[in-house]
Amino acid sequence: MKLSFSTLAVRLAAISLIFVTAVAEAADPIRVAVFQGSGVGVSVNELLQVFENHEDEVDVRRITPEQIAAGDLTEVDVLIHPGGSGSKQGKALGEEGRERVREFVDDGGSYLGICAGGYLATNYYSWSLNLIDAKVVDRAHWARGTGMVQLQLSPSGCSLFSQDTDEVEIYYGQGPLLGRHEWDDPDVPDYESLAIYKTEIAEKGAPNGVMPGTSAIVRTHYGQGRVFCFSPHPEKTDGLGEMVMQAVRWLGNVEDADAVEDKDVSQIIEKRYPASMPGGIAVLVTRDGEVLHRKGYGVVNGRPMTSHTPLRLASVTKQFAAMCAAMLIEEGRLDITEEVTHYLPDLKLPKEGRELRIHDLLWHSSGLANFIKAKEKAAILAFRKERGLDYLTNETHAEWLSTMELKRAPGQEFEYTNSGYVLLARVIEVVSGEPFHVFQQRRIFDVLGMMETTDSTRFNGSGNMATTLVDYSKWDAALWNQDSRLLSPDGYRMLFTRGLFDNGEPIPYGFGWRLTYRDDELFLAEHGGVGSGKSAARNQIERHFDDRTTVAIFAQENPNFHKSNREELAAEIYETLLD
Repeated sequence: MKLSFSTLAVRLAAISLIFVTAVAEAADPIRVAVFQGSGVGVSVNELLQVFENHEDEVDVRRITPEQIAAGDLTEVDVLIHPGGSGSKQGKALGEEGRERVREFVDDGGSYLGICAGGYLATNYYSWSLNLIDAKVVDRAHWARGTGMVQLQLSPSGCSLFSQDTDEVEIYYGQGPLLGRHEWDDPDVPDYESLAIYKTEIAEKGAPNGVMPGTSAIVRTHYGQGRVFCFSPHPEKTDGLGEMVMQAVRWLGNVEDADAVEDKDVSQIIEKRYPASMPGGIAVLVTRDGEVLHRKGYGVVNGRPMTSHTPLRLASVTKQFAAMCAAMLIEEGRLDITEEVTHYLPDLKLPKEGRELRIHDLLWHSSGLANFIKAKEKAAILAFRKERGLDYLTNETHAEWLSTMELKRAPGQEFEYTNSGYVLLARVIEVVSGEPFHVFQQRRIFDVLGMMETTDSTRFNGSGNMATTLVDYSKWDAALWNQDSRLLSPDGYRMLFTRGLFDNGEPIPYGFGWRLTYRDDELFLAEHGGVGSGKSAARNQIERHFDDRTTVAIFAQENPNFHKSNREELAAEIYETLLD
């Protein structure tokens, strides 16, 4: 079913009126900067008119390449590159300006590209911003004509734009036909397609049949920020200017369509984490993998915390590294009882008693140094200076470990060490034949549709991941439902089975999880995560096996939200669910 302009305009206007009232009462206007410089077309006037009609929601200014280079993006929430010429706008920015835009988005800002701005967002040209991993289909015929076309919205697109039909008619002005690369650029995020072209314009020598099926509206996360692109022109289409505003709201992180609220849970959170506390907190509660509560509170990086806010995982990262190991174990490519040097034969690891084995890394019984400790940090600094290294990678970290003595013989005592999991990540990338982050992306994130989850491209396994409540809920469901795309039922049982010391005594740790048993039955799997730096992650995940309930807490930018605070909050939430 196709919506007429008048019907769509009435519906969007009604939604806008309700939303504007709520936003005016709840939040400051979104600070929008519209690019002003070479390559900006006349359609910018229609864009500015859209914002004039929503002056209570947005505070709009123009911004020049010189102002971007001077650092003025720090005063902006959303940068918009409008229609016109993508190449001219990109060249007007220059390499310094393009890098400033990337840094702005990576640090939590947002980017909206319309038509030319969509070309600019790709990683397909020398003047591109490289914000989305997309090629331009049939770039030789970019000037394929203008006119009205039909789009087919995805379910997410229908939800974002509040549509009960998946077909919309819109003005096309020679915008990019976005498509997936035949290759994957691990440094540039994949995008989510919110709409594809259903009909086409094929003039001026452009071939027929190319345009339908290519992406017309896309979005993604880049670092801590967000990216949204329109190939066509909603601002030039009667009644569709509200689509621009819906995109700006998503970019401004002021609406959370994916939030799920249990009022009793919110009451507990607001009591234990009042608005006066610094930072923000995101809480997920599930039962049998079904979401009961998924909501953010407070402010992180200057923006309201939502179910899509990037969350630094710290040591919660380890459960994902352990899953990667479990996959290789199930496939017979990794033996948990094999010596580490079997897979890394050129590495001269220290030895005391017996050789290090793979299970020592998983169960924290290795006796290895821990790179996060003060003494080890000093040793790393000296190692890097000697080797001329700016930073450690999975490989050079393993080489550093070979210079450190073991604290004790492996298999004797439990002592938590981040370095064991980084060494495990190095083993995984050698066995799999690809960088760890690529293997993890391909085998977990892509399979589960975790499009908002990222990891370091060089140092993995122990604590560098970021995700969102929406993505973590997908991971949680996969674990409870024993998703066969990841592991067999036996493989999932392996994740939550205690390790053993050499003397046969149990270790209270499995594959990235601390495990508690009652009467020889698994009762609780839990793990915390404490990060440093600006994010100051303070996380706590608890999985109750008797009633298959998860309580996941992610506090950010609040270093004083201690482990006891997190455990008490998780316990009170869980007890409320039992009432």
